[in-house]
Amino acid sequence: MTTANTTQNLSILEPYIDHSFLEKLSAADPMVVSLSFIIVSFVVATIALGILKIITGQVAKRTKTELDDKLLEATQKPVFRLIIIGGLYLAVLNLGLENGATEVIPKIIITVAYLIVVLFIVNVLEVIVTYGLRDLAKRTDSMLDDEIIPIFHKTALVIVWAFGLILVLGAWGVDVGPFLAGLGIAGLAVSFALQNTLSNVFAGISLIIDKTFRVGDKIQLDSGEVGTVHEISLRSTRVKTYDNEIIIIPNSVLAQAKIKNFTQPDLKIRVVVPFSVEYGNKPEKVIKLIEGAIEKEIKEILEDPPVSVIFTEMGASSLNFQARFWISHYENAFAKKAEANDLIYNTLGKNKIGIPFPTQTVYVKK
Repeated sequence: MTTANTTQNLSILEPYIDHSFLEKLSAADPMVVSLSFIIVSFVVATIALGILKIITGQVAKRTKTELDDKLLEATQKPVFRLIIIGGLYLAVLNLGLENGATEVIPKIIITVAYLIVVLFIVNVLEVIVTYGLRDLAKRTDSMLDDEIIPIFHKTALVIVWAFGLILVLGAWGVDVGPFLAGLGIAGLAVSFALQNTLSNVFAGISLIIDKTFRVGDKIQLDSGEVGTVHEISLRSTRVKTYDNEIIIIPNSVLAQAKIKNFTQPDLKIRVVVPFSVEYGNKPEKVIKLIEGAIEKEIKEILEDPPVSVIFTEMGASSLNFQARFWISHYENAFAKKAEANDLIYNTLGKNKIGIPFPTQTVYVKK
């Protein structure tokens, strides 16, 4: 190996190294220079590793979460290895092994460097999923995020490894253009085939982000069914009715439907009990009588808003009223309404206030 070749190989360092130092370096034995590159890289890598360990220890003391600690730990070995790989690559360039029959050696080194980077990204994804996303999913009631996280993890791994494969093929001089075009066509075909499934998946994600409902919420669908949210999966949502039936609705349908959520903004709910009395009774007397009975007899109703009885209309054969009161939890609404119905009927009877029979007029064509 001549001195001229050595100078040419080290010309890539010219913008960063003083010319006088470069002249002295080029005059030295190439083997000695290459060995120096390896030794210096090992020293620098060891120092960098020690600094990262100190930083990791300080961060671990100051933060309660494990995520940042694990990320720093995952960074230590790749940084150490990449610095040594860099020194080895410079040593190979200095020896002129990038041309001719020995050109495979730099390609191997570059391939190893790419693999280290890919494995580093894979480890980072593993740390984020294990110590970040899964801990976050445990704090939510929905099962949707528990199902999305593994899919996100696997998809991200496939993308990272595909990207790494493209880099490696490019390092070995392989034209990756046709490969990328094939991946694009395949992805387009898969997206068309899974259009409905993907629509349901993204709809499910939007339901969670918008906080439309959670598992355990009582909801009423726009079709009229009432029940509690039993499960939210990637494709569909299951609603359990009060007849112990399961209604399965695709998430894409739910995302476009009008849904009544009884649990939002809080769990309290107003109970409305309609009733009627005969004509001839004074509305103010009926209102005072029923309001007093509900306040006295029905337990566990809220004082604010207060109980109210409203004279709603003068019907065809009756005076129509509504008794309204609030309770703290929607699950007790049916029982409280039944209790109020019984109380109103008995109260009207004790006070000799007649309840009209329902009537229906039938027109007969002569």
